[in-house]
Amino acid sequence: MQTFHHDFWDAVDGKTSVLFIGDGRNNYNDPRLDIAELMKRGARRVLWFCPEPDYQWGTGDSDMHRYAPLAHGVFLVRNLRELGAAVDNVLADG
Repeated sequence: MQTFHHDFWDAVDGKTSVLFIGDGRNNYNDPRLDIAELMKRGARRVLWFCPEPDYQWGTGDSDMHRYAPLAHGVFLVRNLRELGAAVDNVLADG
């Protein structure tokens, strides 16, 4: 999160969609929720494609339960079928 903010923040504006692909695990590092909040406010939308079901969020080093409210949408994506469904959902939502 911090690297994205440092290297690419100037590319984020009200026309930008930010897509995260990952499980939201931080190896017990600071999740930088402040940056995630800035992204939600600054981007058109923040979407997260996560391979872990929500019952695993918040276990171990997972911060996904903390990131989810800061995204406009979180989609379970573990295979091509789920990826297709997530993309269809995003496109239908505009």
